[in-house]
Amino acid sequence: MARKVHIDKLFGGDKALWIIFALLGVISLLVVYSSTAALVYARTEINTWRELIGQFRFIVVGLIIVWMVHLINIENYNKYARLMFILSIVSMLLVFVPGIGQKINGAYRWIKIPFTGITFQPSDFLKFSVIFILAQELAVRQKYIEKIKLLPSFLLRDWRRGRPRDRQLDIFFGQTLPVLGPVALVCAIILIFNFSTAALLFITCLLMLFIGRIRVREIGRLLILIFLALLLVVSGMKTLGVGRADTWLSRLGIGHKPQTEQAETARSSGEYDQVQQAKIAIASGGILGKGPGNSTQRTHLPLPYSDFAYAFITEEYGILGAMAVLLLYLWVFSRTVLVARKCETAFPNFLVLGLGLMIIIQAVTNMAVAVDLAPTTGQPLPLISKGGTSIIFISMAMGVIIGVSRQMEEKENALKKTEHAG
Repeated sequence: MARKVHIDKLFGGDKALWIIFALLGVISLLVVYSSTAALVYARTEINTWRELIGQFRFIVVGLIIVWMVHLINIENYNKYARLMFILSIVSMLLVFVPGIGQKINGAYRWIKIPFTGITFQPSDFLKFSVIFILAQELAVRQKYIEKIKLLPSFLLRDWRRGRPRDRQLDIFFGQTLPVLGPVALVCAIILIFNFSTAALLFITCLLMLFIGRIRVREIGRLLILIFLALLLVVSGMKTLGVGRADTWLSRLGIGHKPQTEQAETARSSGEYDQVQQAKIAIASGGILGKGPGNSTQRTHLPLPYSDFAYAFITEEYGILGAMAVLLLYLWVFSRTVLVARKCETAFPNFLVLGLGLMIIIQAVTNMAVAVDLAPTTGQPLPLISKGGTSIIFISMAMGVIIGVSRQMEEKENALKKTEHAG
């Protein structure tokens, strides 16, 4: 009994989430070790044991982060949410600073921490911080949120001098700017570097608005505005020949090129081969898979340890293994919902749901790409794909969710003791 109490103090909160984290970590090590084995012969800089040890180190660091974050009081998240948001914006701007910003795979998306050799993607920090801000803004408006207008009027007649214009300005500065401003700013910044990441973040925030009881009519107006803004931005980029507008459109199957020319463009860019190799890996896995270490597609499958990790898992562990991984992510979200239901106030409720949505949406997107249900996005499989930045920030998200559940349990236990004493 004393041992159980000691474990509960050390690893408090939702025990299922601790178990899921451990299981995903084990799967990650199996995937990285097996998928990098064949690359040793193709790339001299790859060493299987080095990659395994590196991934193990990130998993351990992730576990430490979960443990440390789950001890933080909920009120501190509310208190320092804006500071975290400002720091994330600054980290994103550092990408453009020579010597700090790092160009990897043809794009400046990383920053290098001086004197450490550590690099990370600040876009993950931005995603993480904006969810805190949005949860905070939704929470403080809960008493009247079903009555507010999220956006000012689109009609010119409502912007006439006098009271009509004053009313629209009140809506803009009182609701639009504080609620949607951070989301719009972050999505716009990330859009420069990565369309898919910006799109997934917007979807997460949109669902948070719906959960936060923003009127459906207001969400519809927001979607119209976003569609028109994207149409204008993408058209301008395509006309001026700047950015990656052509790549975005081709991945979505949109463009003026004939279908055969689009297919040829996809082949030449390697995206067609990625999808085809992923399909072969999935089809050859069958129900039970080929077994750990027996993949034959890992030499052909691009990035089997990150972007197409789910296809690799399906080949080695079959449909049953792939379903098990899917169920683990669904389990994460179901436990997140249970934690949110126990929250007594709005802020932790929205925060937990937002972070849970971020994890499940990213996971489902990676899986959808692997089975050719979505265009190639480059989104890693949370806590499984090789790499440190994603693991660190997903671990922080898991730590927050577990921490909220710990505090709810402590309050319940304290209430029970009070009732029992009375």
